[in-house]
Amino acid sequence: MNDNELMRMNELKLAGHCCTSIIVQLGLDLRKEENEQFVNSVRVLCNGLQSGLVCGALTGALCMLGLFDFKNVEMTREMVTWFESEYGQGNCSINCEDITSNDPYKRATLCPGLVCATYSRAKQLLVDYGYICTE
Repeated sequence: MNDNELMRMNELKLAGHCCTSIIVQLGLDLRKEENEQFVNSVRVLCNGLQSGLVCGALTGALCMLGLFDFKNVEMTREMVTWFESEYGQGNCSINCEDITSNDPYKRATLCPGLVCATYSRAKQLLVDYGYICTE
């Protein structure tokens, strides 16, 4: 994640966006597109589908990949496998409530890095699959 993307992520967080909508907006930024309605609609996926279930950073990354090619199942699987390996194994789950233990402090300290790493991995997959070029 470059400095501009990190600043953009912080700007979006300060504007009230959550894990999912931040990653989707960053994906739209890569495409040099705006779609406020879509970005706002994915907010229902935040905080684990608003229920503590599947992490919103992962669902945001999958939506971001889908912006480039929703038919690329291999890329989607690689994203999920990476996320499970990075965050699921230690928590025995990829659910938001298990990763954060429903602890607001843990969410505040863990989630920003998790969102950065998840976005970076999704972006790298887009590079690896030839959808974008590195800067």
